[in-house]
Amino acid sequence: MSVTVTENVIAEIRERILAGQYSPGSHLHEAVMATDLDVSRTPIRDALRVLANEKLLVYYPNRGYIVRNVDLKDVLDAYDVRGTLEGLACRLVAERGLDDEKKAIFVGIIERGDKIFRGSRWTAEQRSQWRALNTEFHFALLGASENRHLDPIMRQIRFFPRIFDSRLSPDSEFFQKVHTREQRLRSHHDHIHIVEALVRREGARAEALMREHVYANRELLRQGLEHADV
Repeated sequence: MSVTVTENVIAEIRERILAGQYSPGSHLHEAVMATDLDVSRTPIRDALRVLANEKLLVYYPNRGYIVRNVDLKDVLDAYDVRGTLEGLACRLVAERGLDDEKKAIFVGIIERGDKIFRGSRWTAEQRSQWRALNTEFHFALLGASENRHLDPIMRQIRFFPRIFDSRLSPDSEFFQKVHTREQRLRSHHDHIHIVEALVRREGARAEALMREHVYANRELLRQGLEHADV
């Protein structure tokens, strides 16, 4: 399926918000953005509506769209919602059962994780591989749940930390300091236990393991920010 002009514009504006190019509180002007992105105002207008629905922008009558301000409570609340929804996804997958194709996907992810953590070195390449694999694992769970409402909601929730503070970008020095090799190895072990519960069709256990997994990352983030005097 081809990507439309509007979809490209949505992706570009979203990334600029996440990267801090459009900072919280910024007023987004349709005409200026249309010139900047070399498109008509129609896809800009459509994109701003979509991003407002994602809660990245706030619309004010007679003023237009403003980049949303996000505080620490927003970020922590997002983690709480994420834990609940991803826990639900795990329970749905476990109760339905994994067919051979889906099981192979999760087994493959775990095996690739084992390979990343083989040995004691922790290079930039390994960090990048783990970030991509971790994202793949969580979205594979959402896909396996076969609940079409979960994926778009989760994509919105995952945006929040980076908007709140640029140091929460996965490439930032602060993020790397908080998310050590040992912490990420614990996350990998969490993934292993979650997959085991899915394969055994232990819905309640899979849900509880995922909620604890997300909560542990929430607390790691909170403690790191508090110690950094954010």
